[in-house]
Amino acid sequence: MKILVLNSGSSSQKACLFDLSDPLPDVPPKPLWEGKIEWRKNRAALEVRTSSGTVSQQDPKRGERTEATAQLLQALVSGDARVLAQLSEINLVGHRIVNGGREYSRPTRITSEVKAAIEKMAVFAPLHNRVELEGISLVEKLCGAVPQVAVCDTGFHSGLPEAASIYPGPYDWAKRGIRKFGFHGINHQYCSEQAAQLLGKDLSTLKLVTCHLGNGCSLAAIRGGRSVDTTMGFTPLDGLMMGTRSGSVDPGILHLFIAGRRHRPSPRRLGPSTLV
Repeated sequence: MKILVLNSGSSSQKACLFDLSDPLPDVPPKPLWEGKIEWRKNRAALEVRTSSGTVSQQDPKRGERTEATAQLLQALVSGDARVLAQLSEINLVGHRIVNGGREYSRPTRITSEVKAAIEKMAVFAPLHNRVELEGISLVEKLCGAVPQVAVCDTGFHSGLPEAASIYPGPYDWAKRGIRKFGFHGINHQYCSEQAAQLLGKDLSTLKLVTCHLGNGCSLAAIRGGRSVDTTMGFTPLDGLMMGTRSGSVDPGILHLFIAGRRHRPSPRRLGPSTLV
């Protein structure tokens, strides 16, 4: 069974093609083909490679994300690193979706209702959800009626205990659905499972801290295979400092600058004793 996986990130587009059989292997196999696009200052650098070691590097004709991604997928069937005769050989396409809200905690077949839900949550993850929807539409255009599945980053964290997921503000926030969702869950879950396998221990007996470090970064505390806390919050902006996101910011700093518009203290007076 040939499965194409798309991972649309904030600064990259990655894709892998796997040929899997039943039963699934315990250790993830190497992909038949993998490709990636890195966006740098309105330019795209595209690279694809096969399991046999063939590498092809291209400079997409246009820098727009959709056109560049289409060129990446066409590399499956054309060029030196092609591995398929036609895209119709793909049996299933999986998409990493950053924010599925509380509604989609498990892999879900993509329908018009699922796409509407992904669009609804895009306001909280605009750098991700909208480009993931573009990827879904592109697959529909290039591959026809192939089944597509959404796997949400928020799913692994959907069982966070209330002590970790409810913000220390008015309880009305929680009633309105404002809570810690957590992100990068697919990777945190994978890392915890692989750690248990490498250690030769039962995952249910382990307490782990997993790290997702890239242009976007987060940590997760995992007990018995379940996420019990994570650094990202209601949106992917919270937590650790990242490539283009500040991460957590002390509210006192924001208050200082907002209040300073009316009576801003001079820089000389902003010493440690002023801020402590």
